[in-house]
Amino acid sequence: MKKKILAVVVALAAFVGLFASQPVQKQSIQVAKTKQISVTYTLKDTTKAKNKQTLAKKTFKVKKGTTVFTVLKKAWKVNYTKSSYGVFITKIKGLGNEKKKLYWTYTVDGKMPKVAADKQKLTKNKSKVVFTLKKY
Repeated sequence: MKKKILAVVVALAAFVGLFASQPVQKQSIQVAKTKQISVTYTLKDTTKAKNKQTLAKKTFKVKKGTTVFTVLKKAWKVNYTKSSYGVFITKIKGLGNEKKKLYWTYTVDGKMPKVAADKQKLTKNKSKVVFTLKKY
């Protein structure tokens, strides 16, 4: 009986030794890192003064690819309507007046996008988004 137990132990040791001598293959698990970017939002009112009056300015850390509109809604109270083209912002912080033809426009890094704010994605770190209240 002792010989059988000894034979099993030796066989197990050989089996373990065989696999222990093989190089361990590391599995690389790709974890989806959500890249955070910094974006600064500024609200300006050009309707009352000749100079652009800055109403508010906030900087946010957001996930790359977040829309301009998503961050705007988190920062301030926003009134808007939806259409097939995207959102049309009517008021930010209670400011805006369709009857007086006061409307909000926006730029990203000094350029006016060709899409609505809910379609414009933020992809560049340290981007500057400026919403401006203008009379049309």
